[in-house]
Amino acid sequence: MIPFFAKIGLRSLRGMGFRLWIPLFLIWLLLVPIVLLLLPLMFVLWWALQVNPFRALSACWQILSGLSRTHVEVEHDHGSILIHIV
Repeated sequence: MIPFFAKIGLRSLRGMGFRLWIPLFLIWLLLVPIVLLLLPLMFVLWWALQVNPFRALSACWQILSGLSRTHVEVEHDHGSILIHIV
């Protein structure tokens, strides 16, 4: 299943920071009309490149589904960043 929320946390060395919840399902809802408009062009492109369109769509879906439960932490001299996709 595609991820619905992303949690982003920023923290400085002084201990000050904040967390931000991003509702990804709103972004998916905004992208659906764009994807539906571009889908015929993608099918033509895949046909020209001799790529199976159903396998390509399946690969795109698997990549989006694979984003779920992604956890990334980056630390730097000036602070740290946490990204967790639920």
